[in-house]
Amino acid sequence: MQAQATPLNRWSQIVLIVLTTITALIHFERAIEDPDIRILFILNGLGYFSLLAAFYLPAFQKFHKAVRWIFIGYPAITIVLYFVWVAMSAEWTIPIGPISKIVEAAMIVLIWREP
Repeated sequence: MQAQATPLNRWSQIVLIVLTTITALIHFERAIEDPDIRILFILNGLGYFSLLAAFYLPAFQKFHKAVRWIFIGYPAITIVLYFVWVAMSAEWTIPIGPISKIVEAAMIVLIWREP
């Protein structure tokens, strides 16, 4: 069972929801811009929304620990794959790419701190 929400914890949850929404929307925007790998960007954005829902919805509470670790790993893998993509294609998506990686890194910190 999750700990009682304190005002600081509530703010952390709100910030995590906002950051997850931002990174999902960035991936959807990239899907529009890059039709060659559109499906990967769409699935990535949907994955963020799915993990966010699973992280906070009571129906998934008994899986919270596993969802938490998956939710930490998902943006971490996305960050690594972004840099692999950049190294392979030499295509920097400035400023949106680095901004989304900063957002994802902040998400990892917030999820790590969540009970």
